[in-house]
Amino acid sequence: MKAEIVSIGTELLFGEIDDTNATYISRHLTSAGIDVHLRHAVDDELDRIVQVLGAAMRRSDAVITCGGLGPTPDDLTRQAIAQVTNRALQTVPAAEQQLRDFFAKRHRKVSSNNLRQCQVPRGGQLLGNSVGTAPGLLIEHEDCTLIAVPGPPPEMRQMMTDHVMPYLRERLTQQQQSSLFTRTLRVADIGESDLAQQLEDILADQSDLALALYASPGEVRIRMHTKAPSQQEANKKLGDLENSVRQRLGEHIYGTDDETMEVAVGQVLVAASATLAVAESCTGGLVASRITDVPGSSRYFQGGYVTYSNELKQQLLGVPAQIIQQHGAVSEECAQAMAEGARQSSGADYALAVTGVAGPDGGTPQKPVGRVYIAVADEQETICQQFDWPGTRSQFKQRTSQMALNMLRKRVLGLV
Repeated sequence: MKAEIVSIGTELLFGEIDDTNATYISRHLTSAGIDVHLRHAVDDELDRIVQVLGAAMRRSDAVITCGGLGPTPDDLTRQAIAQVTNRALQTVPAAEQQLRDFFAKRHRKVSSNNLRQCQVPRGGQLLGNSVGTAPGLLIEHEDCTLIAVPGPPPEMRQMMTDHVMPYLRERLTQQQQSSLFTRTLRVADIGESDLAQQLEDILADQSDLALALYASPGEVRIRMHTKAPSQQEANKKLGDLENSVRQRLGEHIYGTDDETMEVAVGQVLVAASATLAVAESCTGGLVASRITDVPGSSRYFQGGYVTYSNELKQQLLGVPAQIIQQHGAVSEECAQAMAEGARQSSGADYALAVTGVAGPDGGTPQKPVGRVYIAVADEQETICQQFDWPGTRSQFKQRTSQMALNMLRKRVLGLV
């Protein structure tokens, strides 16, 4: 099955928002074995939307639009679909009553603009929206399935889960005997080029099993996929490939699929019945934020200190003034003292500290922008490493938080 995605909204072309919806939809279509060939973005202009939809429907088996289903005058997706399929819009009484009940419960009066959301081109169906008020649309026209989902991400994602993917998977099952199955290994502490060299023969020898590398700040994802008639057969094929990759990369692999570094850290801390505190300067609380993004992190996370100034490093963490005077706040000695101070103050088993120069200014020849020191303290010793990373301020913070969490993970596992 070939698919295209059409994102609708002038704000996308103005660059006011990033089109994360198209990325989400692409990922889910691909994981189901549907080939996404093209993605488009078009403004809120009826003729252009009709033109893009018409061309996409002639090329592909499925076209998914995102956005333009709301009650405002510039929400034109519904009209565009009616025009491109040459079908009149009809009101669905059950949907209209549901919308009236929704507004009545909130002591609000439903307007005619809102009622437009209950219309569907003749022969189509509305897709329920359990998060918002705008239903989606689905219509089979000639040789193409046309589906429209709302633009707000929570509404789009729920509708994809509840309606769109089940429908497309059923159609796919009727058309073919094989589905696409994927598995991802998440790797840290090794660059993409080094990784490609270690996996060179596997990357070169791909047939029904395929492997690709995707780099982001602080990690590389190894995505493996294959087509198979069943999950059981896919597991066998992917398992053999995964074992081969794991034998080569060992400790560099920290997780699979959606397991982030913060999830991996939480798992090793729970397994070790250990607790953690963090002390941050250049990351401004990002490390603690990532740790607490994991549900249940209160089992092992004691708390954090964001000590941006030298004064707070001394007051809250007990960093000796002499260290800052002699070595500076961005130094191995300061990072070690921050980690030890956080551990002592919190009573945690492990403490993690980061201090560096995030940029774009503030660097010196001795301590350039991108320089960072990361320290991990436990009851045995305090280890510290220096890193130098080019890039933007946000990239620096992301890399630093990723490397800090990975150092902690390896320390708890006894790898460093």
